[in-house]
Amino acid sequence: MTRLNYLKSAILAVSVSFIIASCDKIDEPYVIHNKPIDTSACPVPEFPVVTAHYKRALLEDYTGRKCVNCPGAAITARDLKEKYEDSLVVMAVHAGYFAEIKTSEIGTIWGYDFRTEAGTAWDDFFKVGALGNPNGMVNRKGYPANQQVLPPGAWANAVKNTIAEAPLMDLQLITEYNAAEDKLCIHAKTSFLQPISGRSLNLILLVIEDNIVQAQKNNNAAIGPTPDILDYNHMHVMRGAVNGTWGTPVLLKENTSADPVVKSYPMKFESFNMNTIVPENCHVIAFVYDVDTKEVLQAAEASVVE
Repeated sequence: MTRLNYLKSAILAVSVSFIIASCDKIDEPYVIHNKPIDTSACPVPEFPVVTAHYKRALLEDYTGRKCVNCPGAAITARDLKEKYEDSLVVMAVHAGYFAEIKTSEIGTIWGYDFRTEAGTAWDDFFKVGALGNPNGMVNRKGYPANQQVLPPGAWANAVKNTIAEAPLMDLQLITEYNAAEDKLCIHAKTSFLQPISGRSLNLILLVIEDNIVQAQKNNNAAIGPTPDILDYNHMHVMRGAVNGTWGTPVLLKENTSADPVVKSYPMKFESFNMNTIVPENCHVIAFVYDVDTKEVLQAAEASVVE
């Protein structure tokens, strides 16, 4: 059994500048208004005992369906995921100019909207899109300088260095999906491997989806048709944040870490995003980050459906 498969039941483990032209925008599809669910219906399961701890890296690929260089960056992310398996968590964040929709595109092949409230907020905050696409971040290191925004050619080295670090904590994920009720219970356990004090840490939970076939701009004939790939397979698409754009606390600055922190979140896929989501193609991503520095300290990933 590979570590990637084991995570489900054990440890869920040169910027390109563009000339920006003005365009008409439609209202963003940000919803994620879930119907209330009785949290008692999501009892906390028994988490497996973890004996081996390792650092995982989070790679955020900021992209857009009208970004002609972004398919190449997606291949870079894919290759890194294949190399590092569960030591690397990847999500494609569609935000900024190349993800926007003109009113004239509604009802066409370019009218599909991958944007999310959290993704747009992060893009605005970290200024990723302002530096051009494709660009990304590995564990959001380097904030508040632009050092945290990396071109695809720098991702491999950043991932390699990040996973070589000693982890400060372990992060486990357990997902339980009831298709009949369209209910997903997400359980996240943060276990501190050493005392941490004077730092505020938040946990963010996200849903990503694979195998979304929609149009994509492309300028590399070695990857696919140019200028348009009409049946492009979008992977790791961030669909929304389960517990808010900036997450919820697992450690407050005035406290010192001690016992593990377990948080459970119920959600429904209905109304989670304006687009139809296929649970069988989805994963849950979790990461813990420092509220002041924004650096991601640990990440994990689990399939929604086995």
